[in-house]
Amino acid sequence: MTSDTATPTVPKVSAIAKARHRRTRMRNALLPLASALVGIVLWEAIVRWLAIPGYLLPAPTAVLSAMVERWSYLMTNLGYTALAAMSGFFIALVLGVTLGIAIAASPIVDRIIYPWLIISHAVPKVVVAPLMLVWIGFGLKSGIIFVIFFTFFTIVVNTVMGLKSADPDLLHLVRAMGAGRLRMMLKIKLPNALPNIFTGIKLAATLAPVGAVIGEFVASNRGLGYVLIQAVGSMSTDLAFAAVIIVSSFGVAVWYLAELVEKKCIPWHASQRGQ
Repeated sequence: MTSDTATPTVPKVSAIAKARHRRTRMRNALLPLASALVGIVLWEAIVRWLAIPGYLLPAPTAVLSAMVERWSYLMTNLGYTALAAMSGFFIALVLGVTLGIAIAASPIVDRIIYPWLIISHAVPKVVVAPLMLVWIGFGLKSGIIFVIFFTFFTIVVNTVMGLKSADPDLLHLVRAMGAGRLRMMLKIKLPNALPNIFTGIKLAATLAPVGAVIGEFVASNRGLGYVLIQAVGSMSTDLAFAAVIIVSSFGVAVWYLAELVEKKCIPWHASQRGQ
C-alpha cells in the first residue's frame, strides 16, 4: 500500500536550509545597521530640536561634512595612528604569548614575573604618558611603547589562563606514554589555549588604537590623537567627532579581522561550530 504524501527529497531540504541560513545572515547584518541608522537620526533630531550649539554637540550632518572636507588630512593621520597601533600590537603579541608560555611552564617564573605584571597594569596609563616624553622622546616610538603597555597584560593573562586550563587527566595520560614537557606544550597545552589566546588578541586589538591615540595626545605632532587635541583646542568639535568616529571604525575593523583569523585557525572550537 503506497502513501499519497511524498517524502521530501534531500536536495529540497538542503535548499530550504540554505534559504533559512541566508535569511538569518541577512537579518544579523541588517539589524545592527538599522540600529545605527535609528541612533544617527535621533542624534540629528535632538541637536536640531534643542538647538544645541555646534561647538558643544555637532549634528551628524556637520560631522559628515567635516569628514568629507578633511578626508585626506584624516586618512594621512589615520595611517600614522594605525602604524603605531599595529606595530605595538604585534610586539605585544609576540612578547605576551612568549612570556605567557614561560609563566605557565615554570612556577618560579610565575612567582617572580606575575606580581610585576600586576603592578605595571595597576599603574594608570595616562599618568605615565607625560613620562614617556621624557624617557623615550617625541614621535612614533612613544606611541608604540604606549600601545604595548595597553595590550601586553591582556595577552599574557589570557595565554596563561588557556595554558593552565588543559585537562589534567589528558596531561597525565600523555606523560605516562612518555611525552616530554615540550611535546605536551606543543600538542596539548597550546592547542587547548588557542581560544583564550584569541580572546586576548581580540581585546588587545581594540585597545591598540586607544593606546596609540593617548600616546599621540602628549608625544606626537601627527596621528588622530594629535588631530583630536588640535580640534578640541580650536573648538572644531565636528572635526573632533570625525576623528573619534574614524579611530573607532578602525578598532571595529581590527576586531573583525581578528575574528576572521580566529575562525580560520580554530574551526574545531565549539564557538566556531555553533556559528
